[in-house]
Amino acid sequence: MSTLTRKKTTKDYEEKLGDLATNTRENIQATINNFKKFVQEKHQSIPDLICNELIDIKIAYGDEKYEDTLYNFLQEWIDWNVSEKTGAYTIKTRFSILRTFLYYLGVKTNPQDIKQLLKFPRKITEEKYPLKKQELRNLVLAQVRYPKRQALYLACSSSGMRSGEALHIKKNDLDFSLERIMIRIKPEYTKTKTARTTFVSKECEEKIMIYIQKLSDDDYVFTNSKSDFKNRGRTEQMAMANALERLGYNEKYSSNGFYKITSHSFRAYFFTLATRKHDENYAHKMTGHGGYLMQYDRIDDKEKLSMYLELEPDLVVFDQTKNELEIKKLKKGNMQVNQLEDEIQKLKETISEQDKRILQRLIEKGNIPKNIMKI
Repeated sequence: MSTLTRKKTTKDYEEKLGDLATNTRENIQATINNFKKFVQEKHQSIPDLICNELIDIKIAYGDEKYEDTLYNFLQEWIDWNVSEKTGAYTIKTRFSILRTFLYYLGVKTNPQDIKQLLKFPRKITEEKYPLKKQELRNLVLAQVRYPKRQALYLACSSSGMRSGEALHIKKNDLDFSLERIMIRIKPEYTKTKTARTTFVSKECEEKIMIYIQKLSDDDYVFTNSKSDFKNRGRTEQMAMANALERLGYNEKYSSNGFYKITSHSFRAYFFTLATRKHDENYAHKMTGHGGYLMQYDRIDDKEKLSMYLELEPDLVVFDQTKNELEIKKLKKGNMQVNQLEDEIQKLKETISEQDKRILQRLIEKGNIPKNIMKI
């Protein structure tokens, strides 16, 4: 068979995943593995043979038979996932990936047919649990033997970074030249492939400074792991789960069985407080969300830092740090008041001198009596 007419296979598709971002690649591979398991359990077959059979049905029996068979098969896959306790959102996400995979193997689906012929489970949306400052403080304290993990929690909660972004940060991504450590997040680290800068709090900086001198420029800042990203993420997930269990913060959502407190809770903690202090556009900008007003692209690093310093007292989790920031803020305010008072006094003196000179000129011209200065 000519290489130009050779049928595409699952192996071909999987080999093309290598160039994709880690999270994207893993999500696609997980969907393919899920589909392989379904096909094996329900049809004792493999994806390639199933797709070839569907194509043969279309050729032999026409579109109507093909569509009936295809959408019955896809509904069977959906129902099987429901029986496997797969969440509604996950099924929808996997189906989107599965469509692309099937298209590659020659099996095309139609959006209107999907809407009319397939029945997906309804997504159950529970109210998201708001992370409390005391809970965040205790989670940080629970990692007292691991300064990098303490810094990780404080970094995500005080900067809005995703955990995955933070686990990619290296020493040479940090900028110590400003009043707070600025982190330059490279586009390849982010979900949206868009670079941005953010800041971490003073108390996070104090944790980082414990060990930063021992790191080389290419060392990771927030993890000791030298393994690939997937294993680094898994290590942190396990550490978080263990801490939640020890602290009794192990309540879970009934719809999916996930802990109510996760690494994403740190990011949500920042977003909530940033929105209250400034607005949603600022919070979106700092956390790397899409949809913020384009005018915020024009904020330079000094302006962002100024806004961040206003927000910081709300973000910190240790009372001592908050008190220090408040005292510093009051001192700065007092200095500004004193400077303003000095400027007013100087202005009064300047005006007084100007008035005296004007009067002297009027006296010299004879416009007013000489004894006016004595009044």
